[in-house]
Amino acid sequence: MEWIKGAGFLLSFLGYLYIGLQKQKKETFFVPISVIAALGLVLYAGALLGFLKTTASILYVGGLGCFGWQMIHGKVCLPKWNTFGVCFFAGTIVFGSLILSMRLLHYDNFSHWALIVKYLLSVDALPEADSVLVSFRDYPPGCSLFIYYVCRFLGRSQSVMLLAQNSILFSCFLAVFGIVREKRRFLCYSFLGMGCCMLSYLNLTIRINNLLVDFLLPLLSMAAMAAVWRFGEQCMRASVTVGLILGFTVIVKDTGILFALVPLLFYLSVYWKKEKRSVKTVTASSLTAAFSLLPFFLWQLHVNERLAGVNRKFGASFGQQTTGAVPKKLYGQVIQEFVEEAFDLSDRAFQVFVLCNLAAAIAIILVKTLLKKKWKLGKVLIFADILVLIYYLGILWLYLYDMPEKEALRLAGFERYACSIMTLFAGILLLCAEQDLENSFSVGIDERGPYRAFFSPETKRYYQYGVLATLLIGINFLYSEWNGLVFIRESYTTSLPGIMESVTGDRWYEGSQGDTGTYLIAASDESGKVSDWSVQYVGRYFLYSDNVDVTEQIDSGNIEQIVDAYDCIIVLDRETVQLGRKDPGYEILQEPGMYPTKSIASDFMP
Repeated sequence: MEWIKGAGFLLSFLGYLYIGLQKQKKETFFVPISVIAALGLVLYAGALLGFLKTTASILYVGGLGCFGWQMIHGKVCLPKWNTFGVCFFAGTIVFGSLILSMRLLHYDNFSHWALIVKYLLSVDALPEADSVLVSFRDYPPGCSLFIYYVCRFLGRSQSVMLLAQNSILFSCFLAVFGIVREKRRFLCYSFLGMGCCMLSYLNLTIRINNLLVDFLLPLLSMAAMAAVWRFGEQCMRASVTVGLILGFTVIVKDTGILFALVPLLFYLSVYWKKEKRSVKTVTASSLTAAFSLLPFFLWQLHVNERLAGVNRKFGASFGQQTTGAVPKKLYGQVIQEFVEEAFDLSDRAFQVFVLCNLAAAIAIILVKTLLKKKWKLGKVLIFADILVLIYYLGILWLYLYDMPEKEALRLAGFERYACSIMTLFAGILLLCAEQDLENSFSVGIDERGPYRAFFSPETKRYYQYGVLATLLIGINFLYSEWNGLVFIRESYTTSLPGIMESVTGDRWYEGSQGDTGTYLIAASDESGKVSDWSVQYVGRYFLYSDNVDVTEQIDSGNIEQIVDAYDCIIVLDRETVQLGRKDPGYEILQEPGMYPTKSIASDFMP
């Protein structure tokens, strides 16, 4: 039965893809991300109205109906392959197969991003104010809803969650390649491919075996900007694509509004230009802007009304501090540490910032000197630098006014925040450089292709060298990413989530309450896994229980109180149990495992 439901889901998704292909005609690059964004927004509307499960079922049946209609009219066919299509499809299959064997690792998966998916699958509704299992109930649920939709029909395993998340990532990458106009110029594809592969350097902290969205947000922005660049004069087609992508972006995370504003301003600047301005374009672009921002304001309304009284992790008004934020006397310390971290040469984000600025400056000078051409990259570089500066000031404001003192003093999350905006920074330069490169060819090639494609045999040779170099660099970064993921997969059994899962299993309960039992996890603070709450977050996820505490030591002085206070003791690290040989129950807790206190209580009586 399950495989039938899974096959039906794939056909349902294909049904929507074929509808999108008909609407976009030749521009197939933007169809997958547009379909995913549309599904996410419809699920979002259904969830806000309290009909999430019904909405998912309707979408499932509707997709099957679309596929059936396409079959009846003979419009279901295999795509036409070219060199780029073969390369992209092969890479997707290779990494997709690897993702199916991966498991979640980063602790933020278990504090929220995977936990909210588990909650949605168990409850079929958004968290309410009294849903204690989900701590960050005010986080927008965009990606989580799409993952919920996929897992509801393909299975609840972590690998399916990762597959759903990465389908969004790869759809964004595919949309980025849609910016290319001269599709027979493989150098344009290999150049973009090299750049996209190099972006993985900024995602080494979390990689793609996680449900975190810090890497996804800039990719969604890049996909929207690529659509604006590609559609050009076609305002209506650009409006539909951009509206869907940005409408989805703003509900991926609170900071999604910032990543949506950049492509939205670019979109408005293109269609509000004097030479393109008309009643039709102004009306369409204004409606697109409103549609893009509407989901964000609907979520704010939902939080204020349905989640009133819930403590928000980030909720300070401008110029005002949240309770427990950094005191003013420590502002200097936070600012100093922030500046040192921001300009640290060992930091990947700063390295990319410096290298991108140098590479862009060198490229501009060489092109102007050798080719006698003027690229737009210079103006875009200035804009991108200002964007980074504004974003960094926003991060600093977050640490000073909106983050708990302990987290602010250690600049919690700085690397992820910085790498996220730097991915957008590098992506903007990459897209602009590709357009400048495409406009620099002396001979244009349309879809049919002229007999003469190069100015001279010498320029053709340079072109071939460029393709070879960009391919080698891109493949090198892909191979590095592959090796890193394989290493992570092989070391999962010795990681905290791997050990926890082997001891407790991955528990699922229907309903919002979860497991009502009380648990105490005994774990050492190696690598700070106790002090940074990692053990508690991971334990809450796998046990699906809110009543989880952690201790670093069990000894004869506290064992009786522990047995009385908890329903189960979970031992992760045997060195945390420090019972003497003469103590009652000495031999009971010597191995990692779960020990129900009812069955062992008598062993600890003196």
